Amino acid sequence: MDIEEIKHMLFHALTEESLAMRLDAAKSQQEVYEILQELSYFTLSMEEFQQGIKAMQEEA
Repeated sequence: MDIEEIKHMLFHALTEESLAMRLDAAKSQQEVYEILQELSYFTLSMEEFQQGIKAMQEEA
C-alpha cells in the first residue's frame, strides 16, 4: 500500500464519529491503533500506521 492510500485510510479512521470520544482520550499511538483496529476497513499494520501518522504530521 502506498503512502497516499495509508493517509486516506487513516484520515477516514481518525474521523470516525463512533470512535471520536475514545480517540480523544487515547494517550498513546498504541492506544489509537488498538481502537482503530475495531473498524472493519482498517487493515494497516502498526508500521504503516506510524508511517501514515508521520506523513500527515509533516504536511500539517
